[in-house]
Amino acid sequence: MSGSLFRDFLYYDDRTIDSYLSAVEGGLYDTEDHRTRVNSAGVTPDGIEVSPDLLSSSDSRVKTLHQTPAARFSRLVEYIESGGGLKIVRPGGLAVSEFADDDESFFQIKGVVEVSPVVSAVMNAAKFQAVGNVMRTFSRLGLGEVQNDDFIDKLGALNEAREALGDKVSVVMNIGDENAKFVLPLRTELAQGRFNELEGRVTVLGRVADVVPKTGRYTLIDVPGRPVLSRQQRRQAEKAGNEDKGIVRGPLVVLHVLAVYR
Repeated sequence: MSGSLFRDFLYYDDRTIDSYLSAVEGGLYDTEDHRTRVNSAGVTPDGIEVSPDLLSSSDSRVKTLHQTPAARFSRLVEYIESGGGLKIVRPGGLAVSEFADDDESFFQIKGVVEVSPVVSAVMNAAKFQAVGNVMRTFSRLGLGEVQNDDFIDKLGALNEAREALGDKVSVVMNIGDENAKFVLPLRTELAQGRFNELEGRVTVLGRVADVVPKTGRYTLIDVPGRPVLSRQQRRQAEKAGNEDKGIVRGPLVVLHVLAVYR
């Protein structure tokens, strides 16, 4: 098995992992029983001697294992490796074209995740609004003064915008190679709990969803009703220093992410 057995999952797509695993195993099981019986010589079928005071020759021992997400993930990785479908991505001479026609393989990638300030603000909008509401309450109780009441109202609007967004936001991962970056679209309901822990060095398992060429761009957050700018309008915005901070330039490899872990 590639990598350590001990994984701290920051993002785990249980729906997709369970779907892949059930396709291989013909379904999913929640528990697994392991039975051990010794022969007359006090030895298990695996050749392990058992102390007479622990287990007699006529007894058996049953151990029930409950299947956790970590156990299911490990089994899936073992199946992928045994079938030759796992590729380890390392920096050095990496080209986006290498991923363009490979949507069947699974890629294990180590790199550093960067979260755009725009994405961070949207994902933490509810927390920001809660802090603003506390400040406003303290002000009404005479325990402080709100310096910018309009700003707190804007925090509320930001939280409403968060609820209106789609079910995905994206972060960028660098692996130390200038030839390509990876974009990790994450389902918000799965990422919400530990989103602020994503920044830093992580390992990702995923498949290629799309490839963005050098001349292309990728939007980290899709805002409903957002106007699509022409190429000339984008260039004018860039010259004026108003380039959208929620957009990254190619070349990029967009992944369908199964898990992010340390």
